[in-house]
Amino acid sequence: MQYKLRESLVSQDKISYAKDDGGHHWQPDIDCSAGSNPFFMPDAAQKALSRVSASQANLYPHDSGLKTAICQYLGNGLTERNILLSSGSMNAIYVINAAFLREGAKVLGICPQFSDYMSNARVLGYDYRAVPLCAGRGWSFDCAAILDALDDSFSLVYIDNPNNPTGQVFPLDDLRAIADAARKLGVCVIIDEAYGEFMEPENSAVSLLGEYDNLIVPRTFSKGWGLAGLRAGYLAASCELIKAFEKLSNPYAVSEPARMVCQAAMSDKSFLPACRQSIAARKTAMRKAIGRRLRMAPSCDTVPICLLEHEDAGCDLQQLFAREGVSVVSGGDFLSLGRNTARLRLPEPSKFDALIAILQKLDQD
Repeated sequence: MQYKLRESLVSQDKISYAKDDGGHHWQPDIDCSAGSNPFFMPDAAQKALSRVSASQANLYPHDSGLKTAICQYLGNGLTERNILLSSGSMNAIYVINAAFLREGAKVLGICPQFSDYMSNARVLGYDYRAVPLCAGRGWSFDCAAILDALDDSFSLVYIDNPNNPTGQVFPLDDLRAIADAARKLGVCVIIDEAYGEFMEPENSAVSLLGEYDNLIVPRTFSKGWGLAGLRAGYLAASCELIKAFEKLSNPYAVSEPARMVCQAAMSDKSFLPACRQSIAARKTAMRKAIGRRLRMAPSCDTVPICLLEHEDAGCDLQQLFAREGVSVVSGGDFLSLGRNTARLRLPEPSKFDALIAILQKLDQD
């Protein structure tokens, strides 16, 4: 029997490299696929996890301390009225897309970028248009092309910064120019900072929220803070937009234990700078290990993900890595990329030297 499901839901396939398969999948020797922090989590978060109580799991969450801690962490004059808690930044994205959905709604994005956003928009029925990053310049950001494509027929602009899969950090002045042009057209701009903790704080679009009430910034505790299993995130936006989003969100989206642990994580002021420094050193070593058959797209040194391309357009780079016991995300999971590309996240430190040896082998074969 045909039930009254949304037509776009039935006709569209969901494109996602995130899978819940109960653990019944290939176990690699080196996991470079997940987007979590290769340096684990702050000591303060580990200690907080050890203090989780049965009563916290038994009761509904009401503690607002996490919102207060987020505002202190982000600065820029934000208050709790500017923050909406969510189950990771993915859930925040779903809330935003539901809020702006109307007949004929359009989203302007770039490609490649986080494929789950594009997939969710299309499943809901959005007309998703993407401006390609310039492949001839190594998938570099083209602000002028985005501004040329933008008009008042769009409901939203979506840009992930740092970019997934390349690990690029886009110039804040470019994001300001896009937010400014979009506001004049009555269009809201999402700057997805899921990997935001891996870039320097002054690059964050959070600093623009006071200037642009059309700006929405989702963030998560999954990546930089190393707390992916807690499913905790949030979005920052104007009070007016947050008030609208609250009507669609779950007020209990983040559990009481998760709130306590995330708040503790943010109290560690040295963890993220140390991570960024260590990532930069390892990423430099990666670049030096390749260059013959493999190349790395432009990527910020402090961001642990990067996009690799094999010179053989016909090869399956994910499979080449798999034969060496390394899991990566196929470029085929991203709009505009071929299977001769792959997104790689730095592995845990103990596996890094082994990865370098494998990169050198694949670069020479």
